[in-house]
Amino acid sequence: MKSLDRYANQKMQIKDNTKLAIIAGSGDLVFNCIKACHKKNINVYLIGIDGFYVNKNYKANLILSLNKIGNIFSILKNKEIKNILFIGSIQKPSLFKLRPNILTLYYILLILFNYFRGDDNLLNKIFKIFNEKGIKILDVRKILRNNVANNSNNNLEKYKKKINLKQVEDYFNLAKKIGSLDKGQAIIINKGNVLLREDKKGTDNLISRYKFLNREDEFSILVKTSKPNQNLYFDLPTIGPNTIKNIFISGIKGIIVEKNNSLIAKPNETFKLIKKYNLFYYAL
Repeated sequence: MKSLDRYANQKMQIKDNTKLAIIAGSGDLVFNCIKACHKKNINVYLIGIDGFYVNKNYKANLILSLNKIGNIFSILKNKEIKNILFIGSIQKPSLFKLRPNILTLYYILLILFNYFRGDDNLLNKIFKIFNEKGIKILDVRKILRNNVANNSNNNLEKYKKKINLKQVEDYFNLAKKIGSLDKGQAIIINKGNVLLREDKKGTDNLISRYKFLNREDEFSILVKTSKPNQNLYFDLPTIGPNTIKNIFISGIKGIIVEKNNSLIAKPNETFKLIKKYNLFYYAL
């Protein structure tokens, strides 16, 4: 399969009063996204996913259970909405715990073959279904331009006795290679050796596991990148203040992220914490 980075090059033109549905999970970026849409005079219809979306600042127009997620197409049709975007964290549910309605069961059967083949296969299938329904999924980076990772805060020079650019590039490429297995977006690495890999429990769990290795005196780095065949319209690698706090508490000495293909929640606060905790940061 060809890299899905090609989606990132599509132009997204949203005119004033364009109807846009936001399918929202949890996390700080949801608030940023809604706020940015309002500034751009985009007519937002907010669909919060039950159990994940919690935001006191913006009340959802509709709270939708995963058991009834198959209703999404009729909802969009009734509201005459043809543009949507996904933002926020939603944990992949166990099919055995779902109690889907008939319509949702139909779509589960459509994606069943892809469900157990990794997140990339599943999300690509979902992307295809929306396209076939005439629903365009938009690139959230076009909305959250101020939250896209760039190299303006790189501080390699400060840590040149601990790490060099060649090592940064090698660590980055190793994370990409491991990401091609579709198991996770992040690794923790030290002196070229991968200590831990992200699993379905996520990055915060990965960081907390490092603490039990008792290697806090070493210059271990968290590397978080998109996976080589990842659909960049879903689940972009994201860091924020909580990530940085957890890194510091666990004894990890810094972080490498992917420039342009990663998001940073509350960037001002995030970089203040990186400076406060004397952490290495590099966006490649």
